[in-house]
Parts: sequence; structure tokens; C-alpha cells
Amino acid sequence: MKRILAVWLLLITVLLPVLGLAAAETKILSFDYDREGAEPGTATLSFVGDCSIGDALQYRQVDPSFHSVLRERGYDWPFSEVKQYFEQDDLTVANLEVVFTTGTQHADKRFCLIGAPDHAQALVDGGVDLVNTVNNHCMDFLDAGYRESMMTLDRYGVGRFGTVYPNQDDGHDDLFIARVNGISFGFVGFTYPQDYDIGRIEKRIRLLREKGCAVVIVSLHWGRETHMTPEPEQMDYARRVIDAGADMIWGHHPHVIQPIQFYRGKPILYSTGNFTFGTMSEVDPATGIFQVTYETDPDGRVQLKQLRVIPCETRLNPDFRPYELTDQDARRTVFSKLTFKREYKGMENPPASFLDTGIVTFDQGRIVP
Repeated sequence: MKRILAVWLLLITVLLPVLGLAAAETKILSFDYDREGAEPGTATLSFVGDCSIGDALQYRQVDPSFHSVLRERGYDWPFSEVKQYFEQDDLTVANLEVVFTTGTQHADKRFCLIGAPDHAQALVDGGVDLVNTVNNHCMDFLDAGYRESMMTLDRYGVGRFGTVYPNQDDGHDDLFIARVNGISFGFVGFTYPQDYDIGRIEKRIRLLREKGCAVVIVSLHWGRETHMTPEPEQMDYARRVIDAGADMIWGHHPHVIQPIQFYRGKPILYSTGNFTFGTMSEVDPATGIFQVTYETDPDGRVQLKQLRVIPCETRLNPDFRPYELTDQDARRTVFSKLTFKREYKGMENPPASFLDTGIVTFDQGRIVP
């Protein structure tokens, strides 16, 4: 079982003009994590895709809805069929695509995603430790709703990170450091990243390095919805982010999984799909738990040792729960969706064995065939 050693151990406020950015604050939040019996210098992190623990505003009172299912089934329901993996890892990270608020003022858009503030307990009971909070729905209930949602996560002890509207007075810029079994991981989150965001991402990576992070993970909410492959410009952008210092890119937004690539030995997860989503039309249900394991070598360098995908499918209303696939053919189908059918210059695909195992092993930064 994971155990939090210290909550909000570190809160560093950095004035962005120091970094040559906007006149706003960057905050670095930090937790120390430990897993009982874990080997020091080794950490396994799990990443899952879009989690909307609520409903579109107009469907909140409909029965069944995510709200009604949680009332009837309890907070531990959404992750109940995969929770064992979240208890066995060292850190579980999800994309939170809902606003936890009691507010009523909202953006002028078709679907505004809302969850009662007590729905944050589902993250706690489900074993989710840390969430990305910036995406195309984070401002559905305007700045007041976003602030309430962040305060709710803080109250429930769920870590959070994300940069939104960095050039505006109502912008937010939260980075996160997770110290896991002696390894410091830094987290940066951007949504719909543009060319001019590369410099912003690089400066935040640099700041996290200065604070001692051995591994920096960049979360990008991007891509075309329901498309099973990323756009060519995303591949170029991913390379630029890794060249800027990122050790891994974790993507979401298309609501479906997309193939995995590696650049300079660094994983690129273009889209990790839906995981538990309260409002969604019929889409491909394939999803997964994407696990990365890092180890400290005898020279003190932190190295990626393994990427593992636990193949799952997610259910729609009225169940909402993801579940692990156990049939080998079904598992292989998911692994094939995570593999490009062709090679791209300068990029690596998972090895052929991935189609059977869902595992990629590394030695000194290189993929083991």
C-alpha cells in the first residue's frame, strides 16, 4: 500500500518575470510518497487517460448519471476493477476532465462537465494520487469554478498540476514534484500546446531540474478527438519537447488510444484514451494503464527500465468502470492499436514482442529487442 510521508511538503512560489515569462506566479507543489516495502531508488508510475467523474451539466439530474451511480454504488465504484494496480504501484496519475464545483455560472458551450465536490473522494478511494487539471473543460465554470476545483483537490489531499492561460490575470501555473522512493519526478501540464509554448515548457522543465528533479514528465492535452493516430505535427512537437528536456510525454484528449513511440529513448504516449468518463458518445472502448518504471543505477543516474501497458476497456453509462482484458486475443488487439504500422525517421516503435507482452524493456536508455 502506498503511504504519503508528507503532505504539501514543499510550496515554492516563483515570480515568472524571473523566468522571462508573464507577470504571474508559478507554484511548485510537492508530496513525498513511499510504498511500504518498496526498494529505494526504484519507482513505478501508472498513467491513465481522461477521467470525467461527473456529467455534462444538462445530464447531471438524469438517472442514471455519474452522480446517481456514485450515490448508489459508492465512491470506490469507478476504479474498483483496476484498483489493485494503483495500490501496487508507487504513484498513479490521471487526467481530470471535470470541474468539482457547486457553482452555476458556466462557459457558453455545449457540454460543461461538472462533478459535485465530494466526487474527489472517488480519486482517493480509487488510489489516484495526482491529476493533470488543464484541458479543454477545466474552465467550463470559469475561473471561480477552476479555483474551487483546485481547493477541493487540496482538501482531499490529491496532488495536482497544470498551466492554463499563463499570459492572463486569471491564469494558473502549478508544477508538481513527487518524491518517490528517493527519485524526484517533476510534472508540467499544457493544453492545446502551440509553437510559442515550447519556450514556456522548456523554462518550466529547467526550473524543475533546478529543484532536483531527475525525471520530468510533460502532460499535453492535444490531438484530434476520436482519431486513432496522432497528426504529423504532433510527432514534430513531441521531438521538440523532448529536445527541450522532457523525459516523457503523456498525452490525452482524443478519447481513444493512439500508438506509442520513442524518441532518444524517451516514451511518447500520444493519447491514453478514456478511462472513466461520465459523458461520452460511443467511441472505441480500448484503454489501458500505462506504467513506467525508473531505477537509479550504481552511478546515481536515474534510468527508464520498463514501459508496461495493462490493456483495459472502459464501460459507458451506467457502469463507467474500466476493467482489465484477460483474453489474449483481446489484449493483442489493444497492443496492436498502440503500435504504428510503419517506421518514422528518427523515431522508434515498440519491439515486435510488445504485441504479445505489452512490455518494452530498456538497458542504458536503449530499447531491448
